[in-house]
Amino acid sequence: MSSAGRLTELVDEVFRLADAFARAGDAIVAEDKLTASRWLTLGAVAHGPRSVAGIARRRGMRRQSANESVAQLEAAGLVERTPDPADARAPLVHLTAEGHRTLDRIRPRRLAWAERTSATASEEELSAAVDLLRRLRAVLAEDDHE
Repeated sequence: MSSAGRLTELVDEVFRLADAFARAGDAIVAEDKLTASRWLTLGAVAHGPRSVAGIARRRGMRRQSANESVAQLEAAGLVERTPDPADARAPLVHLTAEGHRTLDRIRPRRLAWAERTSATASEEELSAAVDLLRRLRAVLAEDDHE
């Protein structure tokens, strides 16, 4: 099979894997009444405030999807928006104290899942896969800018 054929096969697997990861994420956070998408949004602001556009970029989401997640998390009391002194048009999204507690509750379940799932491959294989996916993403990002 050609490299182009293998890449097409890889793309198909990545899409199926993304769906499987989303379902696994949904299961990990179900007891906290979250979805994988909302969890990703929480995680995007776990280490500091971000704009909705920044969340979307960090998590590879559409801005509209990130905004919907933020609105749902805000209604649940897990995040809050505050004015950005550098850009009055784009408020910053912060975790609330309850948002921090929620992530703290999820962390052990995420780690247990990662331990079980990572046993499928060696550290070297996982590192090589991450490297390949990053290189492919960089090429696609270059294509977007042409």
